[in-house]
Amino acid sequence: MNYTLVVIFSFSIAIPAIIGCIRSKQIDTAYYPFIFLLCLGLLNETISYLLTRSGYSNAINANIYSLTEGLLITTFFHKLNLFNKQKKLYVLIISSLVILWALDKFFITSIKEFSSYFSFFASLTYVLMAISMINRLLLVEKKRIVRNGLFLICFGIIVFFTYALLLEIFWYYGLNSSRQFRLKVYRIMTYINLVTNLIYALAILWIPRKREYTLL
Repeated sequence: MNYTLVVIFSFSIAIPAIIGCIRSKQIDTAYYPFIFLLCLGLLNETISYLLTRSGYSNAINANIYSLTEGLLITTFFHKLNLFNKQKKLYVLIISSLVILWALDKFFITSIKEFSSYFSFFASLTYVLMAISMINRLLLVEKKRIVRNGLFLICFGIIVFFTYALLLEIFWYYGLNSSRQFRLKVYRIMTYINLVTNLIYALAILWIPRKREYTLL
C-alpha cells in the first residue's frame, strides 16, 4: 500500500466528522461527545500529517489525543446512561484513564514516545463499555438493530479497539521484530480504520433527532 493511499484512508475520519457537524443541531445532545471526538480525530490526523511530512514525530499530539479520546468516549457512554445506576464506576473509569495516562507518559516512558501500557488498558475499557451498551440495546431495541446509530457506533468501537488491543499484545510480546510482519499489521489497521470511519458515518446518518429509548 503506497503512502498516498494510507493518508487518504487516515483522513476518512473527515466523512463522519463533517456529517456529524451538519447534523449536530438535529440529533440528541448525548451524541455530542462522540461528534466532538470525530472532529478532534480529524484535527489530530491533520497535525500528524503536517508533522511527519516535515520530518517530526507526532507522538506528543497523538498521546494528548489518546487521553482526550478516552475521556470523550467514557463521557459519551455516561450521557447515554450506561452508568445510570453506577455513577461511581464512571468516576472510577475517568480517574483511572487520567492517572494511568499520567503515569505512563511522565514516569514510565515519556509523552514524546509511543507506549503500550495506557493503550492496552484504554482499548480494553472501550471494548467492554461498547459491549455492555450493545447488551442493553438488545433488551430495549424493537427495530432492526443494524439500523440503530448507537449500535453501529458501538460496533465500530469494538472492531477498531479490539484490533488495537491485539496490536498492543503483539508489541508487548515482541512480535514486531520482523519488518514484513509490522507492515502487514499496519496495513490491516489502515483498512480497519477506513471501515470503522465509514461505519461511524452511517451511524450518524441514522441517529434519531430525539432519543427513542431510555436505558434503565
